Amino acid sequence: MSTKHVPTVLIVGAGLGGLIFGALLEKQGVPYTIFERATTIKPLGSALGVGPALLPVFQQLGIYGEFLTISKRLDQAGGYKETLEPYRPSDYSSVEEYSGFAQYIVARPQLHALFLRQIPSHKIHFGHRVLNISEKDDRVTIHLSNNVTFEGDIIVGADGAYSAVRQRMYEKLKAKGELPKSDEEDLPFSCTCLVGQTDVLDPEVYPIIKEPLAQFLVVLGKDRPYTWTIFTTPAGTLCWMVMHHLSKATSKAALEQRFRNTDNAEWGGLQAQTMCDETRAFRIPTQDGKKTLGDLYDMTPKDLISMVMLEEKVFKTWHSGRFVLLGDACHKLHPNAGK
Repeated sequence: MSTKHVPTVLIVGAGLGGLIFGALLEKQGVPYTIFERATTIKPLGSALGVGPALLPVFQQLGIYGEFLTISKRLDQAGGYKETLEPYRPSDYSSVEEYSGFAQYIVARPQLHALFLRQIPSHKIHFGHRVLNISEKDDRVTIHLSNNVTFEGDIIVGADGAYSAVRQRMYEKLKAKGELPKSDEEDLPFSCTCLVGQTDVLDPEVYPIIKEPLAQFLVVLGKDRPYTWTIFTTPAGTLCWMVMHHLSKATSKAALEQRFRNTDNAEWGGLQAQTMCDETRAFRIPTQDGKKTLGDLYDMTPKDLISMVMLEEKVFKTWHSGRFVLLGDACHKLHPNAGK
């Protein structure tokens, strides 16, 4: 009696996209393995909005109830001028009526941890960096930095904006003259973003965290190229995000060329501290109106403050042969409105 072949999936990248894809395969009984170049998971990031587009998937995975415990429902988003005068608030209270699901705010580290719990530990390998990928007949082989190789039927690049899987796939297509010119161009960005999450705050000092609904508050800088946002969480913390809008677009490659004699990670740390120093005095819309971003920086573990580039590009080529791209690896979008 013949049996139907079930393809083995190799997933590169253990970010949000790679993990939720792995969780879906786990639910369906499809064999897979996840490879992540980082040796450990560091709880970096701020908060994001999750709503009707994704919550039905959470129901299918059986994690919807747990998600509700780590998120706060969002009915209103507040906009403010730098004087903290209200400016163009947004109303999300009718989202559930029209879609069946409400809108929620969740801290990225907590959402990532929820996804990670859906993956059996033996199916995810940390400290495994991709060196090469080869295709032969009906198989694909991944060659890793620790001299280990794995074989599968499909390789999924969920490894972010500077995807190694995309790079290998594009090299093959370019050699055959099949890669669109636009896919060879660098990822441009016109914003840098400082993000973090405070320790648990005293509700008497920050009564905003006692609000039952999510507080999503955005301040627009006046005559300076910044916007800054705070979000409340069920854990009694504040997630925060500060965007610096650059005067012109640039790229990571251009920055690395400019600072070619400086370690990129160290340069990033220096720039993060510089941006903290430049924005400490910016006021935030808490109840007394006297708190500043500096107060939040002081309540945030220094190693959990990070600075990222907000690239934006949609690539034309998302798959080829046994290669498939997912998430930021093929469509890196600006995280407007907390998404």
